[in-house]
Amino acid sequence: MQPIVLSIDMNTLTTSETEAILTLCLIASFADGDKHERERQQLKKITDSLAGGEVDVTALYQEVLLNKPDITTVAARLLTPGARHLAYEMAVCVCDADEVCNANEQQFLDELRTALALPATSTQPFDDEATALATITVTSSAHTHTGEADAMILRYAIVCGALELLPQSMATLAIIPMQTKMVYRIGSQRGVALDRKSIVEFMAAAGLGTASQVFEGFARRLTKGLGKTVAGKMGGKIGDAVGGIAMSFGATYAIGQLAKLYYDSGRSLNMETLKAKFPPLLEEGKTLAGTYTAQITQQSQQLQGAGLGSLLKGAI
Repeated sequence: MQPIVLSIDMNTLTTSETEAILTLCLIASFADGDKHERERQQLKKITDSLAGGEVDVTALYQEVLLNKPDITTVAARLLTPGARHLAYEMAVCVCDADEVCNANEQQFLDELRTALALPATSTQPFDDEATALATITVTSSAHTHTGEADAMILRYAIVCGALELLPQSMATLAIIPMQTKMVYRIGSQRGVALDRKSIVEFMAAAGLGTASQVFEGFARRLTKGLGKTVAGKMGGKIGDAVGGIAMSFGATYAIGQLAKLYYDSGRSLNMETLKAKFPPLLEEGKTLAGTYTAQITQQSQQLQGAGLGSLLKGAI
């Protein structure tokens, strides 16, 4: 599977186009018709954290939640083919964050494709790769028994941090299945049989919603000047993406450590306890990310050459 690379430099987007893309991503995050309240809270927390910039993401969130903007009207603000493709790709990633699109999400994407005047033939390769990532096999690796859990968690955290440096918009979606595989392996080491749904619910209970995590990755890139990092062949410096790297590394580290605590306790920790323990672990992971800058850079170069397909074949 050939890696799909963005055809547009995010830094060339106008403020209006950035707002339109983020609005469509927010609409996508609610398109499944079954968004849990904690996912709504997480999305609000993310948009609030991005307030104060050139794009008022909090206002966009409120507009989507209260007024339900017309998709065609929002899409009309995207004036170039590159911007329209980017909007569609990001919406697909948000819809596929927890698993393959349900009927409501697929209807939204079909309507969005029509509104953006994108032929199905031009979006099919991206749709196929998103589906492949969303359905990545959640199984225990043959190498699970060879390493301690902490070393494995660190490895996954480095990979997820490295994904922030890749040019593919799909790289943001790839973080979710990597975290899912990690939690599965931690549970397997402790004799716990898990499926994708139970892992996603565990992550959401901890305060790491899947759709909100993907949206956050895109919002950060669009509003914090990270376009130059992901626009071309490693075009940019790690310093440009330090916030995204720290968040992806830290979130992966935190969910791994929390999974250890949870399954070591025989799953006796309640949801309130999990939610309380996650934030300090996240901050610990974000701080730790700076220690592994060299490894993250090296990993990103390896993934750039291999493409995201290698992740589907059990590279981790």
